[in-house]
Order: sequence, then C-alpha cells, then structure tokens
Amino acid sequence: MEPRDTGNGIEAARRKAAAVVAGQKAKGRRRRIKVWTGTGLAVVAVAAVAGVAVSTNPAGNAAATRTASGATVSAARGSTQAPPWAAPADASTRAKAAGLAMLTAEGTAEHIHTHLSITVDGKAVTVPGDIGIDLSAQLISPLHTHDATGIIHVESPVVRQFNLGEVFTEWDVALSADRVGSYSTSAGYTVTTFVNGKKQSGNPASIQLASHEDVDIVITKGAGKAAAPAAFAWPAGY
Repeated sequence: MEPRDTGNGIEAARRKAAAVVAGQKAKGRRRRIKVWTGTGLAVVAVAAVAGVAVSTNPAGNAAATRTASGATVSAARGSTQAPPWAAPADASTRAKAAGLAMLTAEGTAEHIHTHLSITVDGKAVTVPGDIGIDLSAQLISPLHTHDATGIIHVESPVVRQFNLGEVFTEWDVALSADRVGSYSTSAGYTVTTFVNGKKQSGNPASIQLASHEDVDIVITKGAGKAAAPAAFAWPAGY
C-alpha cells in the first residue's frame, strides 16, 4: 500500500517514502523487485549491485525497444486534471503514447534511478507506484515505478537517453514549460524545476534522466517563491 500524503509537506512525504523502501530491504543490501517469468509475475530478492538487473528475455526485449528514440520533447501528453494522479489503468496504452515499447522483463543494458518530487504550495503530490507496469498483461516499460517513493526506474535492454516527458506521458499527466496537470501559468501558477537543487530554465519535459538525479517540480501561485526541497536521501541498494 502506498503511503498517504498527509499534507505536511515534501519532507514528511519523503520520510514516509524512505520508510517504505527501507521496509522492503533484506539483510546484506538486498532488495525485492518484480520480474516476469514464463509462468507469470514473481517477486524475487536480488543483490543490489550497480548495473545489474533481472531479465528473462533480453534478446527479445532489445528488438522491441529500438522504436523509442529518446528525442527531446516539447510537452508530455496527458490529463490536465488536478491531483491526485493515480497510475494509469492501461499502462500499455500510456507507454505506447510515450513512444515506449512494453517488455516481458526489466532490461539490463541501461539501469539507473532518478528521483522525482512534485510540490504544490508546499504540499507533496504523490508519484504513485506501478507507472509503466501492466500487471494484467505481465508487461513492463523501460521507465516505471514500483512504489510511491518517487524513484523512477530506468531499466532498458538498449542504452539510450530517456526524458521526463516520457515519464509524464505514460503517467498520463500533462507537462510542459507552462503546465503540470491542472496547474498552468495562465491560471496564475508558476512552475519551477530544480535538478540536484539547481534551478533549471526551459521545458521540464526535456530533462534527461540521469543516475541518482533529483528532479523537483515546485508549483507556486501568486507571489509565492519556489525553493528547492532538501536533497533526496537515497535508500541503500540504489
């Protein structure tokens, strides 16, 4: 079960998220991940070794993902409704909209993690688990989430660059230089993006995902000034 947003701000949400991950860790810096096998979905413990992931069909997956270009995008296509923004009911359709091909197992050629947080007037918006995971079809996108920590898993069978717009499109949340979901500059909101604590100009949808990168989208209204949240405390094993 995902931790509930209590409305006490980004730090409280992050502490909850870290606790969720910590509870999933086993001794010896081992973590539980979902993998697809020939008989269905399984959850297994694997050693948290940098650059190592589990794949049951790497050759087949490699051919599938070459259709995704990772090109710079102008906007993420998705809902303009207010949060909460749940994981999409049809992950495969949303992944296709993002130009991502679904896989039968997590890829191993590109394996990094990026953290994403969103705050609106100081209150955290939950980034849900199971973005990019189609449980009914037993398929998984190269970009996905396993829980509500905000950690984006990049696990691709081919090495390429992915961007934040692809994540938001498969999440089904609109993202552009002047909009995040229902929050737009035309409605009096300001969208400010920080990467590793540094303010970024331009379109957040074009931010390229990098290992242990901390991406914070801060939404304010009126005269409110955006400030970068404290750096994300990465759990052991990532």
